[in-house]
Parts: sequence; structure tokens; C-alpha cells
Amino acid sequence: MRLPGADRLRDYLEGRDPRPVAAMFGLNAVDELDNATFVWVAPTIAAAFGVGVGAFGVITVLVLLVAPLIAIPVSLYADRRARMPIVLLAACAWGLFSLGSGLAPYLWLFVLARVGSSFGRTVSYPVQLSLLADFYPPQVRTKALGLHALANNAGAIFGALLGAGVAELFGWRAAFFVVAVPTVLAIGWSRRVPEPPRGTFEAVQSATALPLREVAPKLWAIRSLRYQWIAGIYFVGAVIGTTIVLPFYFDAQFGVGTFGVGLIGAVAGVGAAVATFFGSKLAQDRLNLSASTGVLWLSRVTLAVTVLIVLFALSPSVWVAVPLLFVIVSLFGLVAPLIAAVGTLVSPPELRASAYAFGQVIGLVGALFAVTISLIADAAGERWALAFAAAVFLRGVFHIRTVGTLIDSDVDRLRSEHVGQERRTDADADGRPLLLETQGLTVSYGPVRVLFGVDLEVRQGEIVALLGTNGAGKSTVLNAVSGLLSPDGGNVWFDGEPITGESAERVAARGLVQAPGGRGIFPGMTVQDNLRLGAFLLRGDKAVSAARIEAALDLFPALRPMLGRTAGDLSGGQRQMLVLAQAMLLKPRLLLIDELSLGLAPIVVQELLAAVRRLNAEGVTIVLVEQSVNVALTLADRAYFLEKGTVRFEGPTSDLLGRDDLLRSVFFGGATQHPVG
Repeated sequence: MRLPGADRLRDYLEGRDPRPVAAMFGLNAVDELDNATFVWVAPTIAAAFGVGVGAFGVITVLVLLVAPLIAIPVSLYADRRARMPIVLLAACAWGLFSLGSGLAPYLWLFVLARVGSSFGRTVSYPVQLSLLADFYPPQVRTKALGLHALANNAGAIFGALLGAGVAELFGWRAAFFVVAVPTVLAIGWSRRVPEPPRGTFEAVQSATALPLREVAPKLWAIRSLRYQWIAGIYFVGAVIGTTIVLPFYFDAQFGVGTFGVGLIGAVAGVGAAVATFFGSKLAQDRLNLSASTGVLWLSRVTLAVTVLIVLFALSPSVWVAVPLLFVIVSLFGLVAPLIAAVGTLVSPPELRASAYAFGQVIGLVGALFAVTISLIADAAGERWALAFAAAVFLRGVFHIRTVGTLIDSDVDRLRSEHVGQERRTDADADGRPLLLETQGLTVSYGPVRVLFGVDLEVRQGEIVALLGTNGAGKSTVLNAVSGLLSPDGGNVWFDGEPITGESAERVAARGLVQAPGGRGIFPGMTVQDNLRLGAFLLRGDKAVSAARIEAALDLFPALRPMLGRTAGDLSGGQRQMLVLAQAMLLKPRLLLIDELSLGLAPIVVQELLAAVRRLNAEGVTIVLVEQSVNVALTLADRAYFLEKGTVRFEGPTSDLLGRDDLLRSVFFGGATQHPVG
């Protein structure tokens, strides 16, 4: 069956098939139809069950709290299996529970029905967005998501008019019976849409499904996504709280009844629909420039919304309040496509549904603000409640600005040239694949920026020296790569997979281990206990742990007679051996060594160099932070030279001898000193 206006839709989507977005539009619209009916008929329902705005707000929030907890396991399943059946089953669920809302004779049964109805939306929405991201490429995705978001406006308009109108004529129960009918039609149409391939337009990072325990940490490590979630706490709290208070505000302040409130909601919904349509193109144009351009535009629009909410709360008459509400809702519609699109740009394709589900659950913290807003309305009036909602919303705007500073780097993580097999087989002339890569690595300590866009490449089997003056940022590079510091910008890839922002434990488990000079020991513990502690990732396998400790002692036999002594009694060279032994317990593929020779006698340095060579001969790739150029020339194949947080030289260590300008800064302190290294 051909869609009405299909050719125009296809042109709008730049030649892409319009049927998938039409199906998701229908499912989203009928769910919003049910939700809008619930919102705008709220005062009548509250009166029927004998509760006020505060109690009704608590009930609404309790409904919202339960549903997203179901969304996480469903979304995890959706990231591993076909997604269309899940979307259709969710639609069936909310249609049945919508009917149940109208049939409920008691308040507790009504609450259960609303919880069940919210399952459909909460479970289906993340999966719908995941599907749309695989149906449409980034160049038109925001337009497709804008059409999908228009369904919210369509559902809100018809829910406000149809639901409130039926409630006015036949009672609020009849409204839920009527709005359940379109769900059946939407399900029938959507059954014809096929499942798209996962990761059609962005590279899949993990070919096999991640263990459940790793999904949340992997997503949390995506910096811009993390701050989107945090912003969502404040936005969700402010929006839900305002939505609860809104019909009571018009009733209490201006004497507007149920149908009048529904009519106001419908008019505002029309404005939002028009704004969403135009906002899709505006957002797409900005995102095509860069993701940060789009997000910073979003922050400016949401800041304007904050100001308008305050003005709305102070409205002296309904003739002022209604136009302000119209503008506020329209601005929300303007940015709705962009809000939906941003998450798809930074979430791995194989985890997109999970990313949206986790975002919903984290957003539940905002329910505390929503409850507070509704209770303020009961205690001090609706105007004070709306003013507080504006303050909460403003806090979310600040976090969106942070997203804008981080998102370009996170978008770059998913580019196919960095991810997966394409990057792992990017070998040099000697056949050595790229093992570690950093691009644009930027790190700050508070207001002080230490690294300024550091780019490194380390190939499998190499020994690479990282040289520079004191305070040049050498140790900071290692800490950012190993997960001890979270970069402000840029990315780190290990074996073709992005590890930017991951915890040090997860990075070490991948096979990238740091040996932090002589500082990586616990002086008050014995050498043996230090070794046992170094094998913390092997705590589930004592036999393997014991075998690796023996292998480390074979590599550094000088430690064997010292096992019972406290590490604080060791010499500087023995401490360095202990640190290296601890690192080797984790069988690293890449070993980062910080200041191997600092303060040690030449004979000890030679012993350590011999150990490092043995490790490299056994297949361990090594990055060595070193101030001694002589040690670097003796040990390393290539060198990077850092000065003032930037790379001044990269190439064979032998070529460094011809750079008197750099060597002079090491030997004579010619470079500007920084307080950190």
C-alpha cells in the first residue's frame, strides 16, 4: 500500500524509503494520544478519585518510576535480537492498558493500569530510535527523527481535543476507550516494515554482544552521552513537574475548565508540530556543520525556554499565559529532533537501544524534582512551583553546554577508519598493525590545561619513548591513555576499539597496563602482598595468579629473597622491579612505563633495560616515559618529544640527535616549566 504523500516524504528524506519513519510515527502518535488524554483530563480524574494536585503528582511520578526499570532488560535484549517484534508487542501492551485505565473502578487499579500503559512507551521508544538510526544515515537522520517527533505533537493535539472532548461529553472513562482504537490500526501498518541491518551507517565496535555487566560502564565512558544523561535528570524533572502542574494552574489561576485546558493544549501542540517540522531542517543543517554546532544551538534555545517559563509563571491573565505557553511548547518542538538525534551520533550501533534505556532510568532521578514541584504547588501555589521548575531546567542547560564541548570527539569514535578490523589491519611497511592511537588528546587539571591535542601512534611490537622536559605532560599522557584521567577532548583507541574515558580497571583488563615508576607500591605491605595485590584482576583464579607471580619472580630474581620484607625497605631499583613485576602479572599487550631510570644508579638502569628488552622480545609493546635521552636512544625504536603539552617531534630516536633545540631544553631547562608532568 502506497503512503499518501510518499513521494514528497521521499524527497524530504533525500531519496530514502519513507515507510519505516511512517510506521514509527504511527506507533509513537497513538501512544502519545493515550498520554495526552491522561495529562489533560487529570483534574477530572483527580476529582473522581478524591485527590489533589500534590497527590496526583506523586501518583504520576510513581507510574514513571516503574516503567523504565523494565526498559533496560528489554533494550539489552533488543540490542541482541530483532527489534521490530519488540516494538509491536509494546504497542499491544499499551493499547490493552489504555483500555484498563478506563475500566479501573479503584484508584490503585487505575495506577496499575497507568504503569502498564507507560511500559509500552518506555520500552518501545528506545527501540524505535535504534531502528530509525539504522534506517537513515546521519545526513538525513535528524529529519527522520523530526518526523518521528511530530508524532508526539500529533498525539498531543488529538489527545487534548479528542480526550478532553469525549471526557466533557461522556466522562473521563470513555476517553480512554476511544483513544485505544487507533493503536490497532498503527500495529497493523507497522507489521509490514522489515528489520534493518544493525550498524548500517556507523561502525559496530563489538562484533559479539557485550556481557551485561559491561554495557553500562561502556556507555558511561562516552563523555558527551554521560552529560546528556545528567542534563536529562534536570530536564525530565522540570518538564514532568510543569506538565503535572499545568492544568491545575489554568484551573486555579484563571478558572479554565477541562475542555478549555484541552483546547489550550491542542493549540500549543499545533505550534510544536510546526516548529518540529522546521526544527528538523534547522537541526540537520547545524549537525551537518558539526555535532557541537547543533548542541550549542540547543543550549541557546533551552536557555530561552528557561526565561519564558519564569514569565509564564508570572502571567497576570490567561491572555498572556496562553501565548507564552504556545512559544514554550513550540521551542520544545523546535529542538525535539536534535535531542533525539544527538544520542544516535555517539552511541555504538550495537548499544543504541540500551543507551536510550539507561538514559531514561537515569532521568528518573528527576522524578524527585517533579514531586517537589507538585508539592510546592500544593503548599505555596502553582506560580511558585513553575518558578522552581525554571531553576531546575536552567541547571540542565549548563550540562548541555558541556555536551557541546565534548561531542565532536565522541562522534569521531564511531568513524570506521578507527574502529574494528579496518584499523587493526592498518599495518606499516614492516607488517606491524596499529595498537594504540590518540587523536587530539586534551587534558586539564581544573582550569589549567596541560595537554593540547596530542596525537600518538604506537604499533604492535614497538618500543616508543615519550620524552620531554619536566612538566611537559608526559605522565599526563600515560594517565589519560590508561584511564587514570578522563580527557577533556580527543580520543584513545586500543586495538581498534575506543577506550576514551573507560576506567583504569577496564583498560587494564583489555591488556593495556601502566607501571607508574617506583610509586606503584604500598611501602607498608610486604613484597609478596604487593604482588598479590597486583594480580587483582585475577582474584577469581588463584592458580593462575600464583603461576604468574612465579613467572614475574623469574623475570626479576632479585625480588625472590625479599618476599617477606616490606616494600618500603627496598632500594630504588628493587622498587622499580617490583612495579614492573606487578604490571607483568596482568599479561599486558601494551605496557606503559613511567620514568624507568629516574634517580637510579647506572648499573641498576642497565639491569632494568635488559628486563624491558626481554619483555619486548616476548611480544609486549612498550611506551616509555623517559627524561634520559641516552636511555631512550639505547632502548626505543621511535620517540615523541613533548613540550608545553604539545608534540614537537615524532620519528626515529636517531633523528632526535640532530634536534639541538629540543635536546637543549632537556639538558639545560630551556622550556617553560609546568607544575605537572
